[in-house]
Amino acid sequence: MKTFILYSLSLLLLGACVTSGFDSENIIVIDRTQYKEKLRGFWLGSSIANWTGLKTENSRTKAPFFTDADWGTQQARDGSIIEFVLDSDPWGSDDDTDIEYVYQHALEKYNTTMLTGEQIAAEWISHIALPKLWVSNLAALGQMQNGAVPPETSLPQNNPMWDMIDAQLTTEIFGAFAPARPDVALKLSHLPIRTTAYLHAEWASEFYVIMYSLVSMVDSSLSRQEQVIWMAEEARKRVPEWSYIADMYDFVKKEYDNNPDKDNWEETRDRIYQRYQIKSTAGYRYKYPWDAGINFASSIISLYYGEGDFKKTIRIGVLSGWDSDNPTATWGGLLGLLYGYDGLQNYFKKYDFSDAYWIERTRFNLPIPTDSISAMAERALGIIDNVVLNDMGGKVEGNFWLIPKLGKSIDVSPVKETVVPWVTIEDSDPLWRYKGFKSIGEQWNASGATLAFGYENSSAEISFTGTAMIYFAHKSSKGGMITIIFDGVKQGEYDLKTNIPHGQHYVKIFEKMNLTDTEHTLKIVGDGKNTQKTIDMLFVIPGTSPSL
Repeated sequence: MKTFILYSLSLLLLGACVTSGFDSENIIVIDRTQYKEKLRGFWLGSSIANWTGLKTENSRTKAPFFTDADWGTQQARDGSIIEFVLDSDPWGSDDDTDIEYVYQHALEKYNTTMLTGEQIAAEWISHIALPKLWVSNLAALGQMQNGAVPPETSLPQNNPMWDMIDAQLTTEIFGAFAPARPDVALKLSHLPIRTTAYLHAEWASEFYVIMYSLVSMVDSSLSRQEQVIWMAEEARKRVPEWSYIADMYDFVKKEYDNNPDKDNWEETRDRIYQRYQIKSTAGYRYKYPWDAGINFASSIISLYYGEGDFKKTIRIGVLSGWDSDNPTATWGGLLGLLYGYDGLQNYFKKYDFSDAYWIERTRFNLPIPTDSISAMAERALGIIDNVVLNDMGGKVEGNFWLIPKLGKSIDVSPVKETVVPWVTIEDSDPLWRYKGFKSIGEQWNASGATLAFGYENSSAEISFTGTAMIYFAHKSSKGGMITIIFDGVKQGEYDLKTNIPHGQHYVKIFEKMNLTDTEHTLKIVGDGKNTQKTIDMLFVIPGTSPSL
């Protein structure tokens, strides 16, 4: 006890020295060594939660869902037991952690704190590719390969997956890079978020970024439950009232507050399913299990009912449903940042976690194919040094960051209520009239996990009423030529072949804007060669057609 008291006194004296010349009431002093352990906790916690969540990823996307009774049973999607994954060596990268790694690498490479759209595009093209890429990330990459840069890559007319979950699992680290300053965290993360997300998906991502930043401001005298709820309530201030993200957060919070049985999280999950997936409440229209909306709502269930306890939070997240590895990885990282590495070791009573992180499992051409969590955390300190000095107006003195406090509440996003009119017509929709085309399921790099294939002399036709349309397809090395006829007029020939490895998915092939609000017909005709023609989806601004 005497040693601890002397150590604490020495820290207080050192803190007094480094804060000289600053108003101690308006700065936050953070020990870099202690924060390194929090960063190690972030990587370890997110890895544990990611790989635990993967056991049930997309296993239950509609009722009946898992319940607490299913934990520990042999119902994982690979046939194994649903339980914590603690012994991976190395920890394999996955899309819940690997793009954040690439962003950290980019910040180191360019010696910057604010990545430009051009820098982001260059790093994605160099390091992020198929086969382990999906949904909005995949759509954004295809655009970057064709010369686009963020934020263009997130706009609905370019990216039909703008409202998917992707940015919620690729950008939380920017909150960790801006400790105690959520305003700065939002600036650092803006373009990375807008690489793939827009409006509601953007605010869900910002919600998580803010929470990560607030870890360094949380009152240590509060319980873990009180800490996570305080951070969540602060992050909620960012989301406009008109967004369905706000409605989802408020609904789950109210459900939790009014629920006398805090262990009965399943009831709230089932009500979320009915309210949003079935009844399309608050302007939310469910499309896929990878939607930003339904997964955000699910994440707030595990956050509130998990009450700041790592195991409980992740267990609920694993069993909640939908894209379950994503919310779990987010909260695993947040709680790892909150607990710290040593805290996680003590919590699990396990002191031999692997320190190795195998980034080459999913991402390419990086300097260290298998990195270490400790080295990753150490390098991040240099990034944060730059953030403190250049973006916060703070100081680095000795082993401490001196960070000016925000001094105001978190600003609500100023974006006015916006309706995105685009809707999806999948290749599997019965509106299509196929000759030689066939919609094939379990195409996980295609929208809705279906993709229509045709070969020689194949054709497809669809009629719709609307004012704009975009046809998306998959280009590959096997691709052939198609002819497009719109409203009876030949529009030209289009090549579906590309030499980019693994092809290009969600690629915009043809579009028509500013159409009259009447019925239109699109016809796609394949050439006479045995080459591959594809239809992934149409993106349409509907008119008066009841079919849409």
